[in-house]
Amino acid sequence: MEILSERFIDSCREDQGITLRGEGMTRIETFVDAAFAFAFTLLVISIDSIPSSTPELLHLSLDIPAFIASASTIGVIWYAHSRWSRAFGLQDPVTAMLSIILVIFVLIFVYPIKLMFRITFAYFSDGYFNYGLDSFEQLDISILIIYFSLGFLFLSIIYILLYINTLKFAVQLRLNDYEKVYCQRVVTRWLAVCATAAISCLMAAYLLEHLPWAIYIYATIPLSLWLVEYTYRSRGQIARAEGQVI
Repeated sequence: MEILSERFIDSCREDQGITLRGEGMTRIETFVDAAFAFAFTLLVISIDSIPSSTPELLHLSLDIPAFIASASTIGVIWYAHSRWSRAFGLQDPVTAMLSIILVIFVLIFVYPIKLMFRITFAYFSDGYFNYGLDSFEQLDISILIIYFSLGFLFLSIIYILLYINTLKFAVQLRLNDYEKVYCQRVVTRWLAVCATAAISCLMAAYLLEHLPWAIYIYATIPLSLWLVEYTYRSRGQIARAEGQVI
C-alpha cells in the first residue's frame, strides 16, 4: 500500500479527531453491509408464523423484546465495522479476510443471538416472556450460553485484529498520535468484551446451578468500557494525543 498523500488527508473530513479516509463506500464495506442486511432479514423470517387470531398475536408479541435486542446487537456490530471502515478505508488482503470471517460469524450466530435474548428476557421477567423455550432444559440453556459466548468472543477478536492491522499501516495511512491512541483504546475495549464473553462461557460450563449469572455478566460491559475510557483519560494519553494533533 502506498502512503496517502497530504493533499488527500487534507481533503478528508474529520469526526471527533479522526480523519475519515474511507468515506467513499469500498467494495469490502458494500459486501459487509449487504450481509448485515441479510442477517436482519433472517431475524425477521425467524418468526414462526403469521398470527391468525388475537391470542396468537399477543403470544407472538412476547418475542418482540428478544427481536429488538438481537437486532440492536447486530446493529452495534455493523456500526463498529462501519465506523472502522469510514475512518481508515483499508482494502488489503488481511482486511478482506477478516471482513469475510466477520460476515460468516454474524450469519452463523443470528439464531443463537435471538435464542440468547429469548432466554435473557425469560429470566428477567420471571418467565413472562417465555416464548418458544418450553422444551429447553438446564443443560440446553448452558450449551446455548457457551455457544453464544464463544461466538461473541470470536467476533470481538476479529475487531481487535482489524485495529491491530490498521496500526501496521500507520505510516501509509498517515495516522496521527490521537488516531494511534484511538486504535489502542478500541482494541482494549474489545479485549474487555472478550474477557466478559470468556467469563460467561466458564460460568455456563461450571456453574449450572447459577446459569442466570452467566447471562447477567454481560450487563457489566458498559461499566468495563467506561473503565477503559477512564483509564486512558486518567493516564493523560488521550489528552496528550489531542494536544499533539492540535
